[in-house]
Amino acid sequence: MIIVPEDWEPLAGAEGAATVGVWRARVGGERWIVKRLARPAEEGDRRSFRWWRRELEFARSDLAGRLAGLRAPRYRVEEDDAGATLWSAEISSRPVPDKIAAHALGRLTTTRIEDPGWFPVGRLRDRVGLAAAAGGVELLDPDHGDRDALTLARRVWDRRAAVLDRLDSLPQVLCHGDALPRNLLRHDGSTVTAIDWDQLGYGPIGADLASFGLWAGSPAESLLPAFTAGAGSVHRHAVVDGLACTTSLIGVTRAIRAAGVEQADGAGPVGPYRARLDRSVWSMIRTLAVVP
Repeated sequence: MIIVPEDWEPLAGAEGAATVGVWRARVGGERWIVKRLARPAEEGDRRSFRWWRRELEFARSDLAGRLAGLRAPRYRVEEDDAGATLWSAEISSRPVPDKIAAHALGRLTTTRIEDPGWFPVGRLRDRVGLAAAAGGVELLDPDHGDRDALTLARRVWDRRAAVLDRLDSLPQVLCHGDALPRNLLRHDGSTVTAIDWDQLGYGPIGADLASFGLWAGSPAESLLPAFTAGAGSVHRHAVVDGLACTTSLIGVTRAIRAAGVEQADGAGPVGPYRARLDRSVWSMIRTLAVVP
């Protein structure tokens, strides 16, 4: 159990199913970001991308010190019967240039560590399955967004099983799993400090660049040279296919999710997700060339 002092500053970032709240705190002269997680009634599948303990397990492991390209803040974990509290040392953030971030994400793929038994498996397949259960591309309104993007999205969606198979055939490398620009806080030389490690695991090469590129200032395809330079001896076509196929499926599934929220609640962050779909046009064209 955690008792939140009045001087702790509430922060955004409590979207996770198990997350009770996130605060900025000063304790004993040190600044911390404090995340409180509620213990669910059932532990759940540790291979699911929704498993509530993954970030705690990462914080308690020695994995952070074995990564290339990325580093994590200093962590402390406290557990009780009701849940767990994750303390991470606050990092003074400053924008990470897109090319430096892409290079660092490429370097991460060179890390070779054994799966500790809680890396997620099939997370993109699971997200595609959830989008299908929500209604699929039929939820997308042709009167909103780029019509060419919507046409491509329907074609990618129809080929989603083959696209997922293509991703499975690519080199599987270590991925942060949620490499959004907001989770990359600062860089010291060529090493980037990252937070939100609850999706760490193995995935197709190029997947982290896809997550980053959908929200970065630069188009993901322009960051390919920096990423491949960090990744070293990899076949460029594998990186391009991983980037394109992952970007396409993320763009489509997020647009479906946003449309579902809009139709269910009449509100939601719809615009940004549709913008990501419009931004995925290059990737969807490449994907359909790979998986015609």
